[in-house]
Amino acid sequence: MTEQSEAGASPEPIGLCGGDLWRVVGAPGGGIGRLQSQDAQTVPIDLIRVQADGTTLWACAHVIARNSWWSGPVVAVMNADRAGGWRLAPAAHPNDGRLHVVHTGCDGAAALSFAQRLLARRRLGAGTHVPHPAIALRRVEQAEFSFERPMGLWLDGERVAKCRTLEVSIEPDAATVVF
Repeated sequence: MTEQSEAGASPEPIGLCGGDLWRVVGAPGGGIGRLQSQDAQTVPIDLIRVQADGTTLWACAHVIARNSWWSGPVVAVMNADRAGGWRLAPAAHPNDGRLHVVHTGCDGAAALSFAQRLLARRRLGAGTHVPHPAIALRRVEQAEFSFERPMGLWLDGERVAKCRTLEVSIEPDAATVVF
């Protein structure tokens, strides 16, 4: 979901048969056949509007900026509670009108050390890595970050770019999912 119409046209419903948003809605079985059955459910979701060095992109579940998980700054902007097997933002919900921003090593704050990252990694599956004094977690409608050097940028698990500036904002009820 890296592109969306700027003209305000509502995008086609997004069918969920796997992935992080599918897990959030309960990981219903049935595959693509379910999407066309009477069991299918349709709900609105918020989208993440991303400005990366002035380029507009879109995400459904999460935006992650990092060069390494093991050192340096890491920013996770979450619209779902998880990215892969990690519950980065345990309270995030894809239709609450808020972004859940989790970061370390940004805005002048110290980054987690390598040893602290190892400990946090063990707790990520359950979402018990927060609270931690070196991990900031906030619920916002928008956020901005500037990085000293270009950071790798992942939208919904796909690496899309590198950026030095990152602006994110929530677009409530901007899409519909079918699951």
